[in-house]
Amino acid sequence: MADFERKSSRRRFLQGAGTAAAVGLTALALPGTATAASGGRPVPPGKIGFQLYSVRDMLRADPEGTLAMIADAGYAEIEPAYDYGNRTPEQFRKIVDDNGLAVIGSHHNPYDFRGDLARVTLERAVTLGQKYVGVSYMDGRQTADGYRRMADEMNQWGEAARAYGLHWYAHLHDNEFATDPSTGEVLFDIWLAETDPGLVSFEMDLYWILRAGADPIAYLDHHQDRFPLFHLKDGTPTEGIETDLGDGTVDFVSILSRVRSLGAHDFVIERDQQPDPVRTANVSYDYLRSLRIPSA
Repeated sequence: MADFERKSSRRRFLQGAGTAAAVGLTALALPGTATAASGGRPVPPGKIGFQLYSVRDMLRADPEGTLAMIADAGYAEIEPAYDYGNRTPEQFRKIVDDNGLAVIGSHHNPYDFRGDLARVTLERAVTLGQKYVGVSYMDGRQTADGYRRMADEMNQWGEAARAYGLHWYAHLHDNEFATDPSTGEVLFDIWLAETDPGLVSFEMDLYWILRAGADPIAYLDHHQDRFPLFHLKDGTPTEGIETDLGDGTVDFVSILSRVRSLGAHDFVIERDQQPDPVRTANVSYDYLRSLRIPSA
């Protein structure tokens, strides 16, 4: 397990990192250029979260220490994925509260919203006091017809979540932005058109949408309200490489500059690999806090 005693020195190491001006309005920048612009809006600290999949091994071994590390790094929110570190929802909620954190949403498998498991999933989300509940992926066929069938199911799950005072969402990867070769339709656009905005939202992952070759700015310009949550992940998407925030080529400043009200969204930092999760949590938080986002 990573040494929690390193966290404070790690935060000081990159305090204020990334203060050079970002160049241009492209979604991908040259290595080292995805840094802060002078002036502009900070991402509200109360809206910055951490995806617990990024510390999944630490979480299973020591949930109390892991959440303490995340809180110490500065985060206000967390987003669990699939489990609660071998704790019951009630036990996990106490750890969350003891560290002054909030659970903004949670990732589940699609089958967790089918049959009798749906009630269990939604009741757990209520116990944790979260606003959103959803899936990390959908498991239907990667065709236009498959996406229409999934949209129908997503609307049903959104209706069920609303009955518990929750809002349902789906996290996006790259496959959702593929095109059905038979119809020419972009698969994700089917979800946008055929899901009820009052029941279904989406979590745009800035790394994966760029990996797909899609344009996040176009979606933000036309469908911004459908994306209350973002996953912020850095790296070189065209090469399938992930890094901590600030070490890659994703131009967060240019993309987030299209967001009209930063306070209306939640920004969840994630890295799928776990080479040094403590560094990922601390360096990525400090980098995001250093950014200044031009007004939309």
